[in-house]
Amino acid sequence: MRSVTRWVGLIVAVAGVVFVVRELVNSWDDVRDAIGDADPALIAAAPVVGAGGMLLIGLGWRRCLAILGARRRYVDTLYRYYVGQLGKYVPGGIWPVVGRGEMARRGGVAGSVAYGSTVLSIGVTYLAAILIVVLALVAGAAGGDGVAWRPVAALLPVGILALHPRVVAAVLRLLRRVSGRDLGIPVPSWGVSMGLVGLHAPAWLAIGGATWMVALAIDPSEPELLNLLFATVLSWVVGLLVVPAPGGVGVREAVFVAAATSLSSAGVAAAVAVTARVVFIVVDLASAGIATLVARRLGRDAERTP
Repeated sequence: MRSVTRWVGLIVAVAGVVFVVRELVNSWDDVRDAIGDADPALIAAAPVVGAGGMLLIGLGWRRCLAILGARRRYVDTLYRYYVGQLGKYVPGGIWPVVGRGEMARRGGVAGSVAYGSTVLSIGVTYLAAILIVVLALVAGAAGGDGVAWRPVAALLPVGILALHPRVVAAVLRLLRRVSGRDLGIPVPSWGVSMGLVGLHAPAWLAIGGATWMVALAIDPSEPELLNLLFATVLSWVVGLLVVPAPGGVGVREAVFVAAATSLSSAGVAAAVAVTARVVFIVVDLASAGIATLVARRLGRDAERTP
C-alpha cells in the first residue's frame, strides 16, 4: 500500500496534464481569434511575467516547508511544486493538495509536514490574494461601489483569525484525536504566518500584471492596470472557492468579465480571460517540464539540504 501511495502525486500530475491538454484544445480557436491582431511582444512577455508569479508561490512553499521543519533544496522543492500543482486542473478541490503533498512525500518529507505545508501554502497564498482584492476595492478598482464583491473581502478577517496559533493548535488537536497519532507539526507564530501572507502578495501582482499585458495586447483602449489587477486576483479567488470546477475553469472567466469594467466590452473581456487562462496553462506545463529536466540533470531529485 505504501508503494502505491508514493505514486499518487505523479498520477495526479499526469491526470492534470490530460485535463490541461484538453482545455488547450477546447480553447485554442477562441484564443487564436483573440490574438489575431494583438501586439505579439506583449503576448510573448505575459507568460514570462506570469511565470515569475508562479515561481514566487513555489518559493513561498519552500518557506512553509522550512517553517514546519523540512528544509529542502531550491531545485527539489520547485520540481515537486510545479509537478504537484498540476493537480489543480483535475476536477475536485483536493487534488492540488494531494498532488503537491504526495510529491513532497516522495522526496522524503514526513506525510504530516508534506500535507501541512501544502495546506499552509495554499491558505496564505489565497489570503494574500484576498488582501490584494480588499486593497483594490478600497482604492476604487471595482469601477463602482463594489458591493457585489464584498463577501469575498469579508473572508480576510476570517483567514487572519484562522492563522492564529490557538486556532491552528485546536485544529491539530482535533486531527490528532481523529488519526490517533502525533502529527509532529509545529505551530507557527501569528507573526510568522502573517509574514507568509505578505511574502506571497508580490506573486499576485505578477499574475495580475501578466493578465493586464494580455489585455493591453488585445484591447486598444488601454485598460486600467488597477482594475485588471483587481479583476484577475478576484477571479482566481472565486475560482478556488468553487470546488467542482478544475482550476476554476469557467468560473474565473465569468468573474473576470464581470469585474474587468475598464475593458471596452464584455466580448473583449471574455477574449482576455480565455487568452490569459491559456497563458497560465502554458506557464504551468512549461515550468513542470523544465523543473523536471533540471532536477534530473542536477541529480537533486530526492536530496535534503545539509
